Amino acid sequence: MLGHQRVELRFTEALKQQRMHHAWLLYGMKGIGKRMLAERLTGLLMCDSHNDCGECHGCRMLAAGSHPDVYRVGLAEGKRDVNIEQVRQMLGFLSLSGSEGERRVVILDDAERLNHQAANALLKGLEEPSAGSVLLMVCADLERLPATIRSRCMLQQCMPLAEHDVRRILDASLMEGDNKPDVATLELAVELAEGCPGMVASLQDKKIADALLAWQALIAQLDHADIGRVDEWIRQHVGIVPHALIVRTLLAPVYPLLQQQFDAASFTAAELLRSAAHDCARWPADVVRSSLRAAPTLLAYVLALRSAIKAMPVDRTT
Repeated sequence: MLGHQRVELRFTEALKQQRMHHAWLLYGMKGIGKRMLAERLTGLLMCDSHNDCGECHGCRMLAAGSHPDVYRVGLAEGKRDVNIEQVRQMLGFLSLSGSEGERRVVILDDAERLNHQAANALLKGLEEPSAGSVLLMVCADLERLPATIRSRCMLQQCMPLAEHDVRRILDASLMEGDNKPDVATLELAVELAEGCPGMVASLQDKKIADALLAWQALIAQLDHADIGRVDEWIRQHVGIVPHALIVRTLLAPVYPLLQQQFDAASFTAAELLRSAAHDCARWPADVVRSSLRAAPTLLAYVLALRSAIKAMPVDRTT
């Protein structure tokens, strides 16, 4: 487990001192391994020696996915929220006596997707926890959870990973058989991950990785890019490459421009560039929210960004 040693240490200390809180809320950006951390903490709880040894009866059952005292719940495929029936089943499980020990553990993923009724049902369970129950909640957007739920949990912020940890994870996860990922793919993945290796998991697909590398080359100097080739790439790949990665690759060369200091004469051009970059960043959500056609909308935003870059009164040759 890389990057979350602080949370794991606090959990281990609570376990050793027999001061285990009944609800832990692991929150932070998507793709940083919060769900894996929840599984790791579950392993510490269910291990006979509480060190996730991997060899005892409890660890072997966990590894096989058959531990009777562990329950997992989250957003069901094709659903928009976690519903009240899922929460009721979860609370019913926590109220039972443990089959193998004194504890029962639930991992609640996608906690920010609880609908109103489900959140109210969960609140009642948090107010009246069953003896021996431990709830590990995983949340990517803390503000979407009601304050009444947050206040009854042990809040644990999970931070983006350091670059060297991201590189280690991606170097392993991008392997295909015995072949290591090529240098260009690994470097692109590390750059786009921004501390969240789960965000670039799709680069395990060589078609997606190759497409993004081609996209990166096309828009490296957007103000001089061949728009015909850009349009062709968009039409061919916008349906298979994750939109968030398209935008991250597109905006990576723009961020240094946005961080420059501008005088009063350059203020209008700088604001135009910020607005164009903001529109590009919003594009993935706009496509879903407003049912926009992805390819032509992206091309329009790219053209606007290109014009804004060209209008910048700076030397971009260095």
